Amino acid sequence: MRELMREFVQRQQDRRDHSASLQGKVAAARVSVDEGRGRSNDAVEAEFAARRARITDRV
Repeated sequence: MRELMREFVQRQQDRRDHSASLQGKVAAARVSVDEGRGRSNDAVEAEFAARRARITDRV
């Protein structure tokens, strides 16, 4: 029973750590966008479409 409780507590801690890490990344991304360093979804899609095209051209 103790082992189950330890595992439960560890999973809860892991979830909290992951959530905190994710929140930090989101906050950093928001700062980046606010500072004008973000890119639109269309720009990202165009870049990766070009990458995919280059990869398929090599094959």
